[in-house]
Amino acid sequence: MTGERDTPENSPDTGDHRTSHSCSGSRGERVRSDGGANSGRDRHRILRELRGELVRHPAVRSVEGEPPDGYRELRAALNPSWFGRGTETASLRVTWIPDPTPGPEASDRANDTWMRTPIRAYYILHYSEPDGLDCGFHCEPNPHVDGLLHYQKREDANDAYTYKLVSFGARSVTGLLWEMMDALGDRLDDID
Repeated sequence: MTGERDTPENSPDTGDHRTSHSCSGSRGERVRSDGGANSGRDRHRILRELRGELVRHPAVRSVEGEPPDGYRELRAALNPSWFGRGTETASLRVTWIPDPTPGPEASDRANDTWMRTPIRAYYILHYSEPDGLDCGFHCEPNPHVDGLLHYQKREDANDAYTYKLVSFGARSVTGLLWEMMDALGDRLDDID
């Protein structure tokens, strides 16, 4: 472990989130800027769980949740040689927005927007190397793809991203993380 502080599940709301007063969630709750109605506690809890899983992955050297008292993302230092990569360092960024509201219209949830993943959340697992390669799995709105879930890659910082639709079958958040890490390893294996 890296000694970061975790916020207890039942800690009081500190008021350090921003509220969007113009939107309401489907249950009449106020929508927060983080996409959730409960001031990011679900996101923090899920990212804390994912952090615990990532520290067990053989390619992960270290992983931190940022900010420490209410995770908005995870940042991991990786050993790229585990993926067969020749560079000395690589990083991984993971974000998660549970049940994004406002999100796709209810009618969109029945079509391809959500059909390629059983998990209803916006998330990113993005790998980067210092020489410019960066790639990852994104489940979020993007004007370059139909639906939400895709893989994007560029081999150099000056290149444009390429996008491919993907799908995952995991039915749990931790299962999805492991499925994405396996898929990332496969994708990195295919890059020269």
